Amino acid sequence: MAHRMRLMGAGLAIAVNAAALAVVHASMGQFNDRQQLALQEPARILVVAHRPVELAIQHCPAPKVL
Repeated sequence: MAHRMRLMGAGLAIAVNAAALAVVHASMGQFNDRQQLALQEPARILVVAHRPVELAIQHCPAPKVL
């Protein structure tokens, strides 16, 4: 009877340790993925457009010089 209880206790301990190891392994994988994404440089988008002169003159707060 005592031998059977010891085996059940050892089996339970191994199962709990295996589950904890699986959780740690999964969290380390997620951390690695996040770190890889953080190291990537974002795409830089530069939009260049010329405003019409009439629109620029209408929104200019300074008095008209010309």
